[in-house]
Amino acid sequence: MIATAYSTDFDTLLPALDAWVTEAEREAAHTYKQEPRQQQFIAGRGLLRWLVCNTWHCAAGAVSITRQENGAPLLTVGGQVWQCSISHTKGAVLVAASPEFTVGVDVERIKARKRLAELVANYQDGFFADLSAENWHRFFERWTLAEAVTKAEQGLLLQTLKRPVANYQHDAKHEQHDDFMLCCYTPKFSEPVTFQRFPS
Repeated sequence: MIATAYSTDFDTLLPALDAWVTEAEREAAHTYKQEPRQQQFIAGRGLLRWLVCNTWHCAAGAVSITRQENGAPLLTVGGQVWQCSISHTKGAVLVAASPEFTVGVDVERIKARKRLAELVANYQDGFFADLSAENWHRFFERWTLAEAVTKAEQGLLLQTLKRPVANYQHDAKHEQHDDFMLCCYTPKFSEPVTFQRFPS
């Protein structure tokens, strides 16, 4: 099983997650200088813990979220390492967890980017094959997929973008909520993935 949760409303999300964030996580959030980045960190950790506890009916104290050497989150539940992914951007967060399946997620606001046309041109043989720079919706589908694949593989984004996108599209689920594009990528997982809004 793979479970996901997201929010595009931090004003509602952060107070609701208060009980799901540890003191150590609050302290770690303060290592970031800017408040929006602190809020994103807290939102990611709190939402991931809430998701695991509510989906698999375990105690919050059994869920540990630390950081690997490469910066990726490390999720352990009852001492067992689980698969997880956290993505955040200004005003939005998306998390996923699974006891067994590799997963990567990404959330991005659909908006103009300074280098959008350049990115599309540079990776026409890879992730942006047959894509027009004017089609923002499709661009953000491909971009979030590239980010999600990179997180799942714990690789490098610029290497992912060089690969054929067709290798990954059938293992991804996209949805647009408000003006955000959400993507969940998980190889070799046949069950449908649904994006659960928090609070529902």
